[in-house]
Amino acid sequence: MVWSYFSALRRMCYQVEDHSSDGYKKEDAALCVITAVTVVEVFLNVYFRILISEKPYRHAEEKIQNDLKRQVSLDRKLKEWPEEVFGKKINFGSGTGQRFMELKNLRNGLVHFSSTWETTEMPGVSIHGLADTSAFESLGGHSAVQALKTAEEFLAEVFRMRGIKEADIPGALHSWTGLPPGLQS
Repeated sequence: MVWSYFSALRRMCYQVEDHSSDGYKKEDAALCVITAVTVVEVFLNVYFRILISEKPYRHAEEKIQNDLKRQVSLDRKLKEWPEEVFGKKINFGSGTGQRFMELKNLRNGLVHFSSTWETTEMPGVSIHGLADTSAFESLGGHSAVQALKTAEEFLAEVFRMRGIKEADIPGALHSWTGLPPGLQS
């Protein structure tokens, strides 16, 4: 499932820049951002479910299984699971962790946009409430590929936390995302 979602995301992302319309670029980039965050959550669900069946990580089995059963939030998974399983926290204040949180926040701005309840009236027109579309307006052709890269980098960070050697990260990324090692940046 993770491989398939990454494959679809990769196709969508690389098609965004081919659009001649900035409007189409924004629309498709928005879907890429939403999908990139979703595929990371799917990865976390599958990867940690597999990890807890391995001897070094069985100590976290009950918590991860309960969280999966209750479908806890992505924030909770991000903040609790690596520490529970690996004994390490993801640094969300800089680097890959920070970039992923920015991507997640952008996704939230696209999905959970805010709305005002004010009324604006002009002759012949009355508008009741406005939606904040600044997250959508911030998107461009580069947004899609950057979302993909951020998702891939986040998986690599999880692999590092597990103790996978740097030389083996490209293989792990290929196994989980389908990204051939020669195309990794």
